Amino acid sequence: MNNKIKEITLLSLATAILIIQEFAFSFIPNIQLTTFLIMIYVAVFGLKKTLTIVIIHVILDNLLFGSIGMLNIVIPMFIAWIFIAIIFHFVLKITDKIFIYAIFAYFFGHLYGMIFVPFQAFVLEIDLLSYLLVDLLWQVVMGVGNFLAVIWLYQPIEDILKNLYQKYLIDNKKS
Repeated sequence: MNNKIKEITLLSLATAILIIQEFAFSFIPNIQLTTFLIMIYVAVFGLKKTLTIVIIHVILDNLLFGSIGMLNIVIPMFIAWIFIAIIFHFVLKITDKIFIYAIFAYFFGHLYGMIFVPFQAFVLEIDLLSYLLVDLLWQVVMGVGNFLAVIWLYQPIEDILKNLYQKYLIDNKKS
């Protein structure tokens, strides 16, 4: 099989995993592995491929959850996930310390929430500060979930995915 087809298949599976885990965790407010997985994807696939995954994920996520026409959700979601991927791309160039990744993952929970604040406050026609104060607890919940996911899962999942990616694509180039 052509390596391009294999790579498209692998990236499609990575995108599907982002969607599936959101459905799996949807009963728990602000707990998901999206930030964690985007960080892993940047480390394994690189920024460009991860941005492709993120764009497809946001479109599918909003189609499946019924918010595709709601620009107060779609636009900040695009901005947030793309921003997180780009920032983590640069973090990877600076350090390889999992604890530092976990701290960034915690703050990514706040970044994600903060990007939504002005959009939601505008659409809901409520005071920006009031919305921010109410949302702050949920940002902390997302941040703590992100932190713990990175501390517990980052290294083993990155190792597994890197090995699979190399074996699936790179080793097959030799045959």
